[in-house]
Amino acid sequence: MEIKLFTLKLGLLFFWCLWFSIVFLTNLFEGFRVLRVVPITWKFASHNFKPVAQATAGYHASLWLPRFLFSGILLWQLLAVIYFARATILSFYGWTAGRGPANAAFAVGLSLWAAFMIADEVFKEYDTQRSHVLFFIAQLATLLALHVLPS
Repeated sequence: MEIKLFTLKLGLLFFWCLWFSIVFLTNLFEGFRVLRVVPITWKFASHNFKPVAQATAGYHASLWLPRFLFSGILLWQLLAVIYFARATILSFYGWTAGRGPANAAFAVGLSLWAAFMIADEVFKEYDTQRSHVLFFIAQLATLLALHVLPS
């Protein structure tokens, strides 16, 4: 039973590591598309820059603002990848879903969703807020599972 629960916990950490990695890479290539480093027809891109630009345009913001915000999102997502990878690796080699590294990883992930939810309110992006709330809940449920399930 312990091995099965350990495998589940490790799998959950790995899932979030993999998910954030894919999200980061598609957003990175979206940034490359915007900068014309890769062709505009590049398929492995998130297309998330345009909604950021449209949201800030509602306030007649300068053109640098969506680029700054998108860069911040990229850095935050990279930080989440690093922290989830660290938590996964340390848990695997320690044969325990390490609470310290996992807590740090989830703090980065949950704070990203919280920041998105606040930005959704500021920029009146209520259509996207639902998905951000759902990701926040999913990550919080995963963190609770890691703490509630026996080690």
